[in-house]
Amino acid sequence: MRVVCLLIPHLPVQVEQRRNPVLGEVPLVIGGRRWDAGAVLDYCTRAAASGVEPGMRLSQAETLCPDARFVPADEEAYNTVHDVLVNAARRFTPIVETNRLGLVLAEVSGLKRRFDDEAELAQRLVQGTFDSSGLDVHLGLGGTRFVAEQAAHAAQSGEACIVPPDGEQAFLSPLDISALPLDPEMERRLRSLGVRTLGAFANLPRLAVIRQFGSHAGALYDIACGEDGQPVQADAPPLQLSRSHTFVDPVSDRAPLLAHVTRMTDDLSRELRHRGYQAEGIQLKAEEICGETHTLGKSVKPPSSNASQLSRLSARMLGSIKVGEPVAAISIIVYPLRPFHLGATQLTLFDGAPAEETSTFSQALRETLRRLWERFGELSVVVASLVIPPKPSPVQVTTDRNGLPRAIAWREHIREVRCVYELWRERRRWWSQPIERDYFRLGLEDGQMRVVFRDVRTNQWLLERRHI
Repeated sequence: MRVVCLLIPHLPVQVEQRRNPVLGEVPLVIGGRRWDAGAVLDYCTRAAASGVEPGMRLSQAETLCPDARFVPADEEAYNTVHDVLVNAARRFTPIVETNRLGLVLAEVSGLKRRFDDEAELAQRLVQGTFDSSGLDVHLGLGGTRFVAEQAAHAAQSGEACIVPPDGEQAFLSPLDISALPLDPEMERRLRSLGVRTLGAFANLPRLAVIRQFGSHAGALYDIACGEDGQPVQADAPPLQLSRSHTFVDPVSDRAPLLAHVTRMTDDLSRELRHRGYQAEGIQLKAEEICGETHTLGKSVKPPSSNASQLSRLSARMLGSIKVGEPVAAISIIVYPLRPFHLGATQLTLFDGAPAEETSTFSQALRETLRRLWERFGELSVVVASLVIPPKPSPVQVTTDRNGLPRAIAWREHIREVRCVYELWRERRRWWSQPIERDYFRLGLEDGQMRVVFRDVRTNQWLLERRHI
């Protein structure tokens, strides 16, 4: 496996400094004004030297670095630049994963025939990203996700750091153990034992590490040895899709506002259909010339990519917003999800059935469904719910070293996994509730097909029950 990591260090800081070069001359903290109740999103090196950290309260950051300039976060601008990274990688491979803002991973093992060597591929990626964003871009290339990310951090601005397949452990050995995602207690204990580098950690016996720190330490030990087998998970779908329009002359009349909202919604609908997604939520933002912003959101039930439905919702939201001053800018944001019914067809079974034949027809329907189930498998019949789908059920899943399911335990039965038909990662945000899941479509030993997912944030496994 060969993995590329594209990195724009401190992306929000770079975006703000490019907008206003004066911010490059003072300590900078991004996340809100110093008196706001929010948290630090990003910071420059000067603020970091004062002890500012991500997630810290803004008031605490002001205490540590009173000379800093505090700037509210412009998430839309940051996501736009981040999309440049994603699109640059997708020009070469469809397997692209967002690790965090300003950092993406891409699987490039299948590109050997297109380029004379990996240096040519790396140069093309760096140049394409820099030309599109104009920001400081780093690239790392290695045999695992972790090696590629560390190589990106080690690379110079506008250059690539390529770790050859036989040099990964040598590259990782001198790195500090803080490069690993260790909990504070484990890091403290390792340092007290004199283990300060990944090389020293990798030289310990694996079994002794597991006995000392628990089973989770085995995966960290493998990463330090350059043996991280977790594949790159393609993002599906993105966190959000958005369209916006800034008026040269602010408008007060609802008619042009509605026309622009309809046009943007239609454009988003086409992109949703093209990419095979459904909108589960839609949000409208209108900014007045005085700077006041009106925001309104609605859920889409059932999730849909239909242009008419989305246009009606956005028009309804626009009518609900009480605008006092002329509108200077307007935007539409949709929160997409990957639908489970892609490729399925709903049969029209009841049209034309006489009322007096309802009982007989019901029996015939049950028999027909049973035969479809037996002949084509359980995915030929999908439970349709007009209210809410069945909730996922917690299950126990055992995995191999690559993180792929080997067996699932559900309803007091253990079912071995014969094959993994499909896997994908979903990152989406339902307003303020972030969701990050790894999905697996499995073929089991008894011939059934099931969809399970792992909640990345809680590490809990659940079974989707949308399929009967």
